[in-house]
Amino acid sequence: MTLHLTRQGATLRLRQGRLLLEEEGREVAGFPARQVRSVALWGNVRLSTPALVFLLRQGVPVFFYSLEGFLHGVAGAYPDPHPDHLRAQFAAEGLPLARAFVVGKLRSALALLERHRLPEAGGVAEALARAEGALELERLRGAEGEGSRAYFQGLARLLGPYGFGGRTRRPPRDPVNAALSYGYALLLGRVLVAVRLAGLHPEVGFLHAEGRRSPALALDLMEEFRVPAVDQVVLSAFRRGLLTPSHAEAREGGVYLNEEGRRRLIQLFEERLLEEVSHPLGFRKPLGETIEVQAQRLKAALLGRGEYTPFYLRG
Repeated sequence: MTLHLTRQGATLRLRQGRLLLEEEGREVAGFPARQVRSVALWGNVRLSTPALVFLLRQGVPVFFYSLEGFLHGVAGAYPDPHPDHLRAQFAAEGLPLARAFVVGKLRSALALLERHRLPEAGGVAEALARAEGALELERLRGAEGEGSRAYFQGLARLLGPYGFGGRTRRPPRDPVNAALSYGYALLLGRVLVAVRLAGLHPEVGFLHAEGRRSPALALDLMEEFRVPAVDQVVLSAFRRGLLTPSHAEAREGGVYLNEEGRRRLIQLFEERLLEEVSHPLGFRKPLGETIEVQAQRLKAALLGRGEYTPFYLRG
């Protein structure tokens, strides 16, 4: 069970084996404590010290998000990375892994556009070919950028009626971009936990630039899952009417999901993580578990125990 707590001003407390959400001293929700697998606090939602200690002891990650969808951080009782893992991360040849992350992302993008028979698939296919043959990191990044632009141009054909003309961020400028940014924040939290559970250092990456408090490795691995975990969900939600422009609001110079929009996207995202997907290597697992599998496989590749195969959708 994943708890997403969005009730502003409420406090999560531990009492007699239950996690209780209280507002002004009044209980508004209760959950069996040992059935909770992760907790996400959105905005001004508080956590009592006994509740936090219990969650840490149970190995339950606690995500701290802004209402706009910015991931402040994750609390968890994770052991420090093993020295051998750190040495392997620092000594690894970065280009093959960076290429795998980009190839996985672009293959998923291509599969989605081809399913809808969009002409921009050709541009993504060309970028994918350049990425597969890139021998320098900057050329790889250039191919990724070209492929992403073509991909979002294709999505604009499908999502234009909802105000989407292309990817905008920091801040998002329309309801679709608001949903995408919010979904990517949800995804980053899950990937960050997977990287830590694998015993890797989240700030030592290969594709994204490294910086203090920037989880470069989590951002690297996240590339494989943007399309299957977020883009597909947002596309389907708007086209089915589960999300509409009325689920977003203009404020603080951008456009952000409102309370009902956040609730709906969170539910759809969690449902998507439970859906089984096919890995290119032939096995099937729920998407949420596949994220953790890829983090473990990445560690194995870093330790010289086999090549790394990215996850991607197939047409």
